[in-house]
Amino acid sequence: MEINYSVYRNRDGTFYNPTVDVIFGYKSKRFTYFSALVDTGSDFVMLPLDIAETLGAEPDFDSKTELNCACGNSFISYASRYPLEIIINHPGFRPKSWQTHVRFVDAKTTVLLGQRGFLDRFNVTFYGKRCVMGIKEIM
Repeated sequence: MEINYSVYRNRDGTFYNPTVDVIFGYKSKRFTYFSALVDTGSDFVMLPLDIAETLGAEPDFDSKTELNCACGNSFISYASRYPLEIIINHPGFRPKSWQTHVRFVDAKTTVLLGQRGFLDRFNVTFYGKRCVMGIKEIM
């Protein structure tokens, strides 16, 4: 499946980001997140703690891990106690659904789709000039 990058503009210009709309599920609850960033530099799928609250998911506060971010700072993350369902439901393609543990962070942050839980399940190709991302499930 090919997905167009999301576009945003600010005073510095127009920017294109490789994002995908995803649905997170835990038990019977669902939460749609628009424009989750596909991030090859992120080790994990990372979500803000408020999404855990919305879903009723249980962070494992005993699994506190300090992670570094690209800005040079660090932040605390917590593993999900149980796997969450992640669904990509892109128009024109069959939905892709899987379960994985994620990391919750205590910050208002963009959802990151990183190595464990996303990029280890899909081959992703970035077509920069076309501002398109190809996603193919690893069999």
